[in-house]
Amino acid sequence: MTPSSSPAPSLPMRWVKPGLVALLMVLMAAVMAPAYLTGQWPWVTAPQLTDADLAALNTLRNNGLEIPHWSPPQHQVIPLNRQDWSVNEYTTTNATALAQQMVVLLYPQPWHNNQPQVEWVDLAGVQNWRVERRQRLQLRDGQHPLPVQANWIQGHNRQQTFVALQWYAWPGGGHPAPRRWFWANQRSQLTTHTLTPWVAVTLLVPVPPLADVNPYQAWMAELGGEVHQHVTAFLGGVEPQN
Repeated sequence: MTPSSSPAPSLPMRWVKPGLVALLMVLMAAVMAPAYLTGQWPWVTAPQLTDADLAALNTLRNNGLEIPHWSPPQHQVIPLNRQDWSVNEYTTTNATALAQQMVVLLYPQPWHNNQPQVEWVDLAGVQNWRVERRQRLQLRDGQHPLPVQANWIQGHNRQQTFVALQWYAWPGGGHPAPRRWFWANQRSQLTTHTLTPWVAVTLLVPVPPLADVNPYQAWMAELGGEVHQHVTAFLGGVEPQN
């Protein structure tokens, strides 16, 4: 009968606490070494937008956004509930387009510390929109889905029946829920010590009062994807990948 093997000796408890302290010191040194060499300590300054992003956001607000195959926008800045929106009206001569007109409303992040707060709730209130139908829609680049979702809505006010897309656009992604931007912003702060710029986007297309709006969904998914990619490219961001 072979004797059973004895259990491996464990570390004495008195070694555990010094060992943990040494491990933590090694990890802290690895994290702090780059800051020591560059003199840029993360707790000295709060994360901010880059100068390039801030300039691009201001240009979007003041000058609008050009979209290929659509006319240069009729652009104006309109204050809505104390927020300055960039309103861009477009027309197209593409005979196959479901609509010949669209409006893109942009609310670019005003300053470093501004966070998205579902800005289009104020927009809908000011415009007296009545929403008849709402669902989530995946934006597309041609036949390829983008990692970007938007709220697709059908509604009307006293003047117009419309379909619309609403989402937050940021470099590398987009979603109508502010919490999705929050996590993208956390990654930016941890990796580059900068903030993720955002733009609230509403794409509005007028439709006849009794029109079947279902065909507009696929068309607007591609149109919204095109608008999204031009917004993020304008910000100098990374284009969404399939």
